[in-house]
Amino acid sequence: MLGSAPAMAAQGEDDLLSERTDKPARGWGGFLLILLALVVEGFDLQAANFAAPSILDAFNLTRAQIGPLLSASLFGVLIGAVFIGPLGDRIGRRTILIACCVVYGLFSLAAAFATSLTQLIVLRFLIGVGLGAVLPNALALAGELAPARHLARATGLVGIGITFGGVVAGAVAAHFLPTHGWPSLFIAGGVLPIAIALLLWLALPESPAFVFNPETQEKTGVRTILAPAYRARTLVMWITFALVLMTVYLVSGWVPLLVKDQGYSTATASWIATGTHAGGVAGGICASLMLSKRHWRVVAVFAALSAVTCLVLAAVDWGMGALIALLLVLGFFGTGTQNGLNGSAGATYPAAIRASGLGWALGLGRVGSILGPLAGSAAILLGLTQPRHFFFLPVLPFAIAALLALWLAWQPPAPTHSSTETE
Repeated sequence: MLGSAPAMAAQGEDDLLSERTDKPARGWGGFLLILLALVVEGFDLQAANFAAPSILDAFNLTRAQIGPLLSASLFGVLIGAVFIGPLGDRIGRRTILIACCVVYGLFSLAAAFATSLTQLIVLRFLIGVGLGAVLPNALALAGELAPARHLARATGLVGIGITFGGVVAGAVAAHFLPTHGWPSLFIAGGVLPIAIALLLWLALPESPAFVFNPETQEKTGVRTILAPAYRARTLVMWITFALVLMTVYLVSGWVPLLVKDQGYSTATASWIATGTHAGGVAGGICASLMLSKRHWRVVAVFAALSAVTCLVLAAVDWGMGALIALLLVLGFFGTGTQNGLNGSAGATYPAAIRASGLGWALGLGRVGSILGPLAGSAAILLGLTQPRHFFFLPVLPFAIAALLALWLAWQPPAPTHSSTETE
């Protein structure tokens, strides 16, 4: 019996993806370019966090005033991921990646010359819009250019670029902040993405899914990922992304300030925070390599162990050595949770709607990342004065995320094509 037209189209797409993405030179070469682009994105995401202590001194700000600056780019990421990111399903992932790298690079250069906190907040928001559109398309394209059997693993692994970019930002901050001040981070964050955009334009291929089926422009958007076949998964993923990103950005946003408040220098605080990101690189790789068959179960385990690590950090006033070790462990499990989310969510949606699915999950997840740094400011205003007590804040979100990931792990497989959108 002949199959239905949607099923045959989906099968044709799957066959073509398998044929084209099993070519290592094309697939993995593109994967490495995307990884490099995400390293630069991670640098720009973390630039304000590492520059925050110097910005406080330069503009004579209080600790509570810095929260809006740390959240500004994250709010922009929300807007970019939700409203611009899904355009990759319509006009191509490659086009979005290149254009947005150029745009946020230019705004980062402008931020280096800001003369007030208000200007920095506005520019960091605009930078975030570009960053938000890059990530879902980068994750989707990486999974589609890698061998088809490694889609989830490739989507998770390429997200390591974001975390490694934080390591690079910390190293640059430790080296240049004492001598060149906070503008040096934004100058680097402007030059690098423009250079990467040129590389992408010269060498990055377009997604084989987009090339094969340009008609997907009529089958994308939030209505599709909220169709009955995907609705419950989509809503639970949105909540899980929000909880995990809230905790990850609470920690990354406040660790440099908390460490400095304990009497360490700006350079030392930068290096300790960099250690957290380095642990995250290892954890992200580990979680991503485990995604081939386990998917959401990996997310659940890493989230639960993140909650336990936060409890240990909050319980005792640790010395320097133990503090660094525990922050490495927290980075390992926290970032592992985030990368596991990226890979598992990417594997949940078919290629035709993958950028839309990831864009909305990452975008609405940014509600959590915006609230993370602001939660730190609120905790100070409410009288939380012991730095180690900040680590009580992420415990409950990580625990809930673990339970939601377990629920997702128990669900039957999602549909393999998007024909269910009309139900």
